[in-house]
Amino acid sequence: MSEKKAATKANPKVAFVTGGGIGLGKTLVEEFLREGYSVAFTYRTEHEFVKTAPQKYKNRVLPIKADASDFSQVTASVEQAISKFQQIDVLVNNASSTKDGPLDRCTPEGFDYTMRNTLFPVFNYSKVVSEYMKQAGHGKIINIGSVNGIHGREGSVGYTTAKAGIIGFTKTIAKELGKYPINCNVVAPGYIATEGQEKTSELIKKLVLSECYIKRLSDPIAICNMVLFLASEKADNITGQVFQVDCGQWI
Repeated sequence: MSEKKAATKANPKVAFVTGGGIGLGKTLVEEFLREGYSVAFTYRTEHEFVKTAPQKYKNRVLPIKADASDFSQVTASVEQAISKFQQIDVLVNNASSTKDGPLDRCTPEGFDYTMRNTLFPVFNYSKVVSEYMKQAGHGKIINIGSVNGIHGREGSVGYTTAKAGIIGFTKTIAKELGKYPINCNVVAPGYIATEGQEKTSELIKKLVLSECYIKRLSDPIAICNMVLFLASEKADNITGQVFQVDCGQWI
């Protein structure tokens, strides 16, 4: 039987969430805190949650300003989290930023930006955090992908390529880190109804709904539920897998 304990006030596990200041990342931080974890999260732009979280959750939360594409900043942010919490049990690579478009309009500069801000952060944080997890003899790395990284999406050549890269990367490190044992998985959402999608056209929303067999847009909590499951001991035997949470958009 595993000697690891569930997160409790007396014995909190520690989650590290990248891009945790807004959207899905913010919801992930809140849900981990609700489950009893202590949470470090990174942000690049100071949204309201960055200011209010330490007031609300006190010593259980640590916001860290860091650019996930910059390896030196990644290293420093992880060291800051370790200094405060002494451990990282769960890493959720959520940070992502794109300058995208179809192949005929996607520039080399835009494609490079998308790789560096969507794919590179997963490599950067997994590389640094996994060293601490190996020393601890356990850990969960959960990478936020996309159904578009599995199936492709016209008009989004950079983003879909980066998300597809996350899948290949995760399957590879699952094999490399399994002996420690560290579990590595991908959660691949469909369209998520977050505040970051408010400017998305109604036409796009209708298109997505027409593709979904369950006729609704995914709530961020649905994504968080899968992440929390993979972070738990219930998923100790699951690694190298991709989990679509997309209301049946791709079956």
